Amino acid sequence: MAEASRVLVPSTPVEVPRKPLVSVIAPVYNEEGVVEEFLSRLVAAVSLVKDRYDFEFILVDDGSRDSSLAIMKRFSRFEKRLRVIELRRNYGQTPALQAGLDAARGSIFITMDADLQHFPEEIPQFLAKLEEGHDVVCGWRHQRQEGIVRRWPSRVANYCIRRISRLSIHDFGTTFRAYRAELARDLRLYGDFHRYIPVLGHLMGGKTTELPIQNIERPKGRSNYGIGRTFGVFLDLMLLYFMTRYLDRPMRAFGKVAAFTFTVGASILTYLVVYAYVTNFATVRERSGWFLLSMMLILAALQFLVAGILAEILIRVHFGQGDSRVYRKRTEWTSENVDA
Repeated sequence: MAEASRVLVPSTPVEVPRKPLVSVIAPVYNEEGVVEEFLSRLVAAVSLVKDRYDFEFILVDDGSRDSSLAIMKRFSRFEKRLRVIELRRNYGQTPALQAGLDAARGSIFITMDADLQHFPEEIPQFLAKLEEGHDVVCGWRHQRQEGIVRRWPSRVANYCIRRISRLSIHDFGTTFRAYRAELARDLRLYGDFHRYIPVLGHLMGGKTTELPIQNIERPKGRSNYGIGRTFGVFLDLMLLYFMTRYLDRPMRAFGKVAAFTFTVGASILTYLVVYAYVTNFATVRERSGWFLLSMMLILAALQFLVAGILAEILIRVHFGQGDSRVYRKRTEWTSENVDA
């Protein structure tokens, strides 16, 4: 008997799981002396984990006046993963970071500086920390090499931020961090608020940890950030205090100040009235300064209450309408359009 013909069942193709895409983001401003070495080291560093992750590199040119942009565009001709975001002018580090976060496509974001004070070779360690279940991994420059003029103000600022935010990490100043994209995409950065990204992530419910990293002096070039920024940092701390406690209920903050000023003003006025009644002394005429002070404090309390009501209205507009961007992008350079 002839052997029965076999029925061939087409095999189901095995789907190869896609690797997570990691977006490495770095602002660049006048870094012509180091940016090519940074990119070369970055490409070599991520090759160690290319079996588990795919990568894209987003460098944001923040209005550089030297040849940094030309070097990055030249590098993109043979590095297909490199995307160069050219901003119209110099906006500062925070808007440049925001531009990179907005352009990133990955499920994991890594932000860092391009001046080689951050070591690209430490990227696999950040990814390993994220794999442990964290949402934000912050670099910690535990052995800073800068001079005392930069170290001590930074320590004081870090201490104040820890007390205000109740987030126990050591270093809020470095931009070398890793984030899960679903958290980082909700960030809206203004001013110099990039240093408070861990606090903002913590307020959004993210699990935050830190990782000791290496830190050296700049190998080439000049730092774009001086001691003059310290004063601005301490001003931002007052805003940070408000945001961490009263952002969604500003009337509580203004109400406390109004209650304090009204209590002081009413106490002074009550004392003057009682004293005048008991002693038959013309306190309004003879103690006119104290009387005017009490009136000013009571009026100030009413003004704080009105400001609180306006703040409540504005915060509802803020959460209802969203935020606008503080930067403007000129173009994006990749291997596809750089020659054109």
